[in-house]
Amino acid sequence: MKKYFNFTCLAMLAALLFLASCEKDDLLQEEIPQGCNIVEVTENITTPTTWTEGNVYVIRQTISIRNVLTIEPGVTVKLKDASINVIEGKVIAAGTPQKRIVFTSLADDRYCGDSNGDAALTMPEKGDWERINLQDGTGHLFKYVDFFYAGQNSGGFYNALKVGASSFEFDNCRFAHTLFSPSASYENATAFYGGAAMTNPEMQKFTNNSFYDNGKPLYVWTHYTVNPNNKFHNPENPQQQNSHNGIAMIRSSGGLDATVQWHVTEVPYILDEYIQVYGSQVIDIGSNAVIKFKRAGAGIQRSSASNVILPSSAILTSYKDDSVGGDTNGDGNASAPAKGDWLGFRNAYSGNPYYEESVNIRYAKNP
Repeated sequence: MKKYFNFTCLAMLAALLFLASCEKDDLLQEEIPQGCNIVEVTENITTPTTWTEGNVYVIRQTISIRNVLTIEPGVTVKLKDASINVIEGKVIAAGTPQKRIVFTSLADDRYCGDSNGDAALTMPEKGDWERINLQDGTGHLFKYVDFFYAGQNSGGFYNALKVGASSFEFDNCRFAHTLFSPSASYENATAFYGGAAMTNPEMQKFTNNSFYDNGKPLYVWTHYTVNPNNKFHNPENPQQQNSHNGIAMIRSSGGLDATVQWHVTEVPYILDEYIQVYGSQVIDIGSNAVIKFKRAGAGIQRSSASNVILPSSAILTSYKDDSVGGDTNGDGNASAPAKGDWLGFRNAYSGNPYYEESVNIRYAKNP
């Protein structure tokens, strides 16, 4: 009996210490009831469905959503080793500042209590569940929604959210504690994988969101304008950021075919390719923005002087340059920038094309 008492006390103490530390990291909503009714979700959603406040929805195996799923404010969804795949369906998850919607680990006792019934024997960890995959559909809405402890390997991807849908809105959401795999291919290990699906800010709305305690936070198309009101730190603890803080961008090949603003200054933009800007299209690089180039063949080419707006306070530099934009490659002092880390900034609009030379263009091979 004495040993049982000591074990119980230690377990309770561990749980209290964990909750105290997490409260500094994640803003807990007191309105979320502690001790919700447990609803095990074991089947795909094929008819219009509403998940209601007062319940915690537990998902232990991957499910698909093939109709409309509406999630009420204050709902908690807990997952273990599972994904939610949205296929020909729609998710409407509209929380409020007072009643956020939470997707988290089954071991996370902060929301709706001890849903797995093990007291303090398990704590939530990065990668406890896989991801939400918006494979297709239109009109998805996630507002005041939290995504915690996702990123378990799913077909080589380590994300909390992966999108392929043509239209959606994420507003005032938080992406935190996502597992990062440094061995993942290219940008497959980003908390929010937008990639080629994010091309138009009017169709794919992404505003007022926060990323912290992830590896790489965000991955978008080169011609998607990321709103500067998104944050790359914990609003409640600004020192808590991401280990590879930056906006990763993808352009498969060839020229840029849209006008885009790169105006975020909190973190750098990361390019792994050589992009060309044609005709009337424009890359508008904001004052104090930092663009980092990830490999020797990466760079920018413009076909007219107005194709790329580069203010004197903006920096084009190597991915390894920690002096601006922080330690973007997350390796501490293991690497250092050097001339030739990227190709350069090429002007191709004169009879004699040349590479731009300036104090704000660093570590390029050319000129």
